[in-house]
Amino acid sequence: MKIYRDDIKHRGWRFILHVLAGLVMAVAFGILFGYFIMLLWNNLLPDLFGWKQITFLQGIGLVILCRLLFGSHGCHRRGHHGPGRFGRGRTGHHPFWCDRKGGRMEWWENEGKESLRQYLKKKGESVDDSTL
Repeated sequence: MKIYRDDIKHRGWRFILHVLAGLVMAVAFGILFGYFIMLLWNNLLPDLFGWKQITFLQGIGLVILCRLLFGSHGCHRRGHHGPGRFGRGRTGHHPFWCDRKGGRMEWWENEGKESLRQYLKKKGESVDDSTL
């Protein structure tokens, strides 16, 4: 029984170490990409367009802004990151807006139009079915 408890304790510490290593790697890559963006910006854009140079923190801010604006937001194609654990494909974890087979239009026809119609009526605006 003692072996079992030690194994669980070992797994807990290993999990904590993996989380800490992931955080350190994320910060390191953020700093690296921020520096890279700052170098690219400062070497290209002032000469091409006459824009002023940016600081290191502004470079990190641009990395974060680009991730928010152009990131995938969880809409990865199946198999993009590998088949998942034990050879199973990862399915069923995407939000409805990531469905590439028309799920968005089906949602709009079934729920979206009516929700928008109710919202506009609540605000007191005119609702025209031809514009929906």
